Amino acid sequence: MGMSWVLLLPALFAGCLAVASPAILRALPPPVDEPESDPYRRLATRAIAGTVFLLVTAAGTVVVTMAPTEAPAWFGLAGPAVLAAVVDARTGYLPKRLVQASWALTAAGLLVTVAPLGPGVLLRAGLGAAAASALFWVFWRFGGGFGYGDVRLAPVIGAAAAAVSWPLLAASLLFGGLLGVAWGLLWQASGRGRAFPYGPALVAGPFLALAASPLLPGLVAG
Repeated sequence: MGMSWVLLLPALFAGCLAVASPAILRALPPPVDEPESDPYRRLATRAIAGTVFLLVTAAGTVVVTMAPTEAPAWFGLAGPAVLAAVVDARTGYLPKRLVQASWALTAAGLLVTVAPLGPGVLLRAGLGAAAASALFWVFWRFGGGFGYGDVRLAPVIGAAAAAVSWPLLAASLLFGGLLGVAWGLLWQASGRGRAFPYGPALVAGPFLALAASPLLPGLVAG
């Protein structure tokens, strides 16, 4: 019975976010470089809410396989970051407010982990956030093809994954990169140009790495 309730938690979390998503999307300010546009309001539909529900449920189901002491650090990634990735896939923008919500929820989750895991988890998460941010800043500044929204989102990936282990952070970036390459090739093959939204691949990477951890036990061993 206890395990059944645990497995229901991702769906409950996803349901709350899906129900709130139309109001959240309508409340988001327009992108800074397109102040006259309103790309988010048109996403406030049942179809988008359903997509958010399915993706957040899938992400949450992966998270509940973790140790309960580690899972809170992933709430920001499994919730607001997934919604931001859905928006990015449809508009090419990662809304700053959603990314900030991901930061806040990740930070709150990390504070919860301090009691059982010790303050070292905060140091590791902070270093992971800084490393991921630096990496994506270099990609944005010198590589081309990345938006600054990816740089803003990178600390959430770095903090959540590094809070578990450094190998998981490396695997998260690797899986995200491979997925991004595959998606980018499909994007270009469809005639949409070279620039494509990388946020969905960036967010998916840690969940793919975590899902693969039973086959690669070293990923979750700090």
